[in-house]
This record gives sequence, structure tokens and C-alpha cells, in this order.
Amino acid sequence: MVDGEVKPDAWRGLVDAGGRRGTRLARAAAWLAPYAARLGHGYFADGVDRAVCRAIHGAARRRTLFRFAPAPPVRELGRARGAHAADVYGFRSPFVSPLRERNEAVVRRYRGGVERRALVVFNPDDGLVARVLVTRAFVARLSAAGLDVAVPIAPGTMQRRAPADRRRGWAHSVGAALAAIVQLVHDNVAVETWARAAGYRTVVAAGIGHGGTVAALLAATTTCFDAYVPMLAGAHPGWAWLPPRASAAAVYARALARDGVRRRATLARLFDPVAPLRLAPPRARERCTIVGARFDRVVLPADVGELGRHWSVAPLWTCRRAEMPRQVVELATIVARLVTAASR
Repeated sequence: MVDGEVKPDAWRGLVDAGGRRGTRLARAAAWLAPYAARLGHGYFADGVDRAVCRAIHGAARRRTLFRFAPAPPVRELGRARGAHAADVYGFRSPFVSPLRERNEAVVRRYRGGVERRALVVFNPDDGLVARVLVTRAFVARLSAAGLDVAVPIAPGTMQRRAPADRRRGWAHSVGAALAAIVQLVHDNVAVETWARAAGYRTVVAAGIGHGGTVAALLAATTTCFDAYVPMLAGAHPGWAWLPPRASAAAVYARALARDGVRRRATLARLFDPVAPLRLAPPRARERCTIVGARFDRVVLPADVGELGRHWSVAPLWTCRRAEMPRQVVELATIVARLVTAASR
């Protein structure tokens, strides 16, 4: 044995000493070793590890999925300048990630009216195009309706990027993606507490895609928001990482190859801790609305329908096939209508 490793000759000596039983054990150990290495350093690298996953599943059975920490103090980082600019605030994320740069949460607040009547905490999907669409279409539409919008910056993007995120993307491992989603759930609760203290009477949680998964998790774990609107969010976020889905971009394909994922079911199973379908239905079902697109090829209508059946909520569907900018405007109109109803 040298530097903690067993030499081949020594390995054969151990096998001979144990006879047939030793041979079987040696073969089993050799077969399991690569999988153990992947689970320890591949799937869950830089994120939520297996111990946390087990704790999440146990808490889900008790309907206390997240034990939220007290809301951290929120500090102002910048004032809005210009018609489409936002006030910027920062705070320490209640859920601490192994990636240090992700732990400093940032939220942008867009003011739509003088009176602080209602605030939509909106979680966008990942990607630069999605963020631009949110800023120019979704936020503009809600602001025109007199609503304020708070957009938390997702961990692994913009100011919250760690070195690994810069090289390989925010979902460079399953653990990094899990950590980002769980961290955003906690950040949303902190934003809600801050918004109430700031004078907002109505606070709504919403999101698109992976941000929709965040809104769905909030619905299943807390009743602090006045309404929950997950949009284009399926029953199981693991499906979005499975090729040949359109969202399985190069970064995801490289991550899967590096982590050694070979079976679709294996990958989906790894996302169980943040799968809305694996959690209990929302505590306040009457305040939840699921929005889907009948022609979506990334989050399939069947997946949205499955979540609707689990929640006992009939999904709302976008009216027609349309390119993404028009679809975002239609989704914003739906959210504005729901927020207005929740404010009454």
C-alpha cells in the first residue's frame, strides 16, 4: 500500500487470502467504485449533497420542507436611474451554498406605481435571452399595470457567479443546480419579509421555467405569499436536463458526460429533492395557478398537466402558438390579472 492506495499485487494477495468470497467482494468493490466516486464528486459537486437530500425528503414527508432562517437585513446597493432601471438591494442568503460567491443575494425592484399596492416576486429562467425578455417585456407589462416587480438574481448568474459557473455554467453539476433552486426558495422568503416591512399589502410569487419550479416549491412549503403562479414549469425539473430536450444545451451535455449519467431515470431521480410532484400539494391550493403552453417542446403540456392533477388545479394555457416575446407578454397579462384579483 503506497499513499493510501492498494497496489495490484497486494490486491491479488487479498483476493487469494479470502478465496471465492474475497473474489466476489473484490469484483463488487471494483464495480461499485466508479459509481461511488461519481456520487461523491460528480452529481452533487459544489451543491446540495446526499445528506441534505435525505434531510429534504424526510422534511417533505412531515410537510415542513424548509425550515426558513430569520430574514437577513436588506441593504440598498443602488437607486434606479432612467425609465427602465431598477433599485438594487442585497442581503446574505439564508441558505448557504458551498460556492461562496452565490451566497450574496441580489434583487432588483422595478417600481410601477407610487402606491405600494402589490409586488410580484418574479423568478426568471436561466440564460441571457430569458433575462433580457423578462426585463423588456414581462417587467414592462406589469409596471404598466401599476405593479411593482422584484427580480431575484439566480445563483450562478451575473453578480452571483462562482469561478466554476463562469467556466461551465450555473448548472455545471446536479448539485450546483439543486443548490441554486433551493437557495432561490429561501431568498424569495427573505424578499417577502422585506416587502411586507416596506409596506406592500400583496406579495405574489411567480416564475418561468426553473423559476417556475421555485414558485411551485414555495407553494408546497410556505403560505406567506398571497398567490403562487408557476409558469412553464413541469412536474419534475430533472426532465429539463435530459437530451434531446431543447434546453439540454452544450453545458448540460458536458456536465452529464463528466458525471457519467447514462440512464434518463437516474438523472431525473437525482432531482427528486426539488421535484414539485414529489412534494405534498400546496397548503393553500385556492391561491395557486399553474400556467402552461400547449405547444411547448421543452416543458411538455403533459408534464404541466401532471403537476395540475397532483395539485388538483386546472392549468391555464396560453391561447395560441407564438414566438417567445409575444408569449412573455401574454404570460405577464395573466399574472397581472391574477395579482389584481389577489389584491381585492
